[in-house]
Amino acid sequence: MNAAIDRPVARRNVRSAMLIAFCYASIVLSMTSVGIFVSFVVEIGRDLHISRAQAGMALSIYSIPAALACMPIGRLIDRIGIRYGMVLAGILAALGNIFLAGASDPEMLYGGMALEGTAFGCMAVACPSALVSWLDGNLRTRALSFWSTYGPVGYACGLLLAVPFATGTHWRQSFAWDGGIFCVLIVLAFWLPAQSAIVEVRSLRAGLKLFLLDRAVPRLALALALPNAVAYGVSVVTPSYLEHLYGLSLKVSNGGVAGAKILAMVCGGVLTGYLLIRKVDFRNLYRLLVVMGIFAILVLFFPYGTFPIALLGLVMWLLAFGGLVGSATAQLPLLVTSPGDIGLASGIIGQITSFVCLLAPPVFLAISQWNILWGLASVTLLLAAWLVPGGRTGLASQTGIGTHSPDRTSPILHEEKRT
Repeated sequence: MNAAIDRPVARRNVRSAMLIAFCYASIVLSMTSVGIFVSFVVEIGRDLHISRAQAGMALSIYSIPAALACMPIGRLIDRIGIRYGMVLAGILAALGNIFLAGASDPEMLYGGMALEGTAFGCMAVACPSALVSWLDGNLRTRALSFWSTYGPVGYACGLLLAVPFATGTHWRQSFAWDGGIFCVLIVLAFWLPAQSAIVEVRSLRAGLKLFLLDRAVPRLALALALPNAVAYGVSVVTPSYLEHLYGLSLKVSNGGVAGAKILAMVCGGVLTGYLLIRKVDFRNLYRLLVVMGIFAILVLFFPYGTFPIALLGLVMWLLAFGGLVGSATAQLPLLVTSPGDIGLASGIIGQITSFVCLLAPPVFLAISQWNILWGLASVTLLLAAWLVPGGRTGLASQTGIGTHSPDRTSPILHEEKRT
């Protein structure tokens, strides 16, 4: 009898783990093109006969779709369903990589990055919607916290994907491989469970009401956006800053820095998820991590240290950042009061985050003094600590999520019962 009960539970656990892995791999891959592009920006500029400024414009173009269209994408995901939203994102990313691999002029380059950015916007909405809709309880909290570490990890994976093609003019092959991996993800997306109920399509008025009247959602969005902006700005200036200060070679450092980023971000997200399910107060944890992040950035930029100390500061900052975004992302189902608003809320958060991050690179690059860099990062993080909302029981209390009621099962278990 117990064995018969354990088999469906074991199968559900396997499916849940596969869902988490798929969502994480999807959002990470949607950012690898940025790491590849940064690794080959000189070669791309030379082969396409464009300036570094023109090549750098492609990074801004990548950010524009998510900055402007995450809310419409959220409504689209609510309409077509999560599974087909992920398929759409995979198709756009594969097409974007085809454009990038075959780029012969700036227009193809910009078009490819625009498609990649749109795919990222779709994934940034569909993945958290999938985790919230198809998982429950402590597993969902830990999954959201882990998933939120995708930014630096995706960038670092792009750096690693560029390493085998670092010599000669083989940068196009990196994008071709990236597109091929996305083709595999498109096929795997069809194995995701169909939604067990029709998701309510929210009107534009409902979206504006959610944004204007429910202050918790935009405050959570800013609590995610501001640390992301700091992380984006720090990532942009750190390589050249450390190279100038310590004579560090950027090409040689790709593997080491990428490994440090991946390890620190994943550890930070996983540890935060563990603390949250142990009922550690979210807002106090968030503010403690802000203090840790401010100190870590000081260690990173302090000009009278050594490179190992600066690297330690970078790892500390990434651990703090992983905890910040992990703890904030895990609050999404607690702050949304209606299941039909999940996609829309994810879209609002994604759009605000993308818009704020769009402003970060030019601002950070315009600053040449380390103390001003640290001051700007500190003020931004302190503002996030002030804005972060307190916890409440929203969607979780309405659906029983987070409790272990025998009358409630997740859509993944419903799928198991139907088979």
